Amino acid sequence: MKKQSKKILSKETAIALKAELSKYSDTFNVSETQELVQEVVESVAENVLKEWIHSNMDRVVKKSIKEELNTIAKRKTSVKK
Repeated sequence: MKKQSKKILSKETAIALKAELSKYSDTFNVSETQELVQEVVESVAENVLKEWIHSNMDRVVKKSIKEELNTIAKRKTSVKK
């Protein structure tokens, strides 16, 4: 099975975006722009993480519990022998 990429942007897209944004860097106060970008990224990342957790936590917890119970069961089985 092919592993799915977790990148949001391809390298080429990120380079193009950076080049496009740099055209406007003189127009804006750099520190204000950095703060704004940081706030936007934090907000988007928080929303994406909340959505992922809401969608996947049940599966992750069940898998972790199952793995741990299997480990405990194997340990108990090997001790009895």
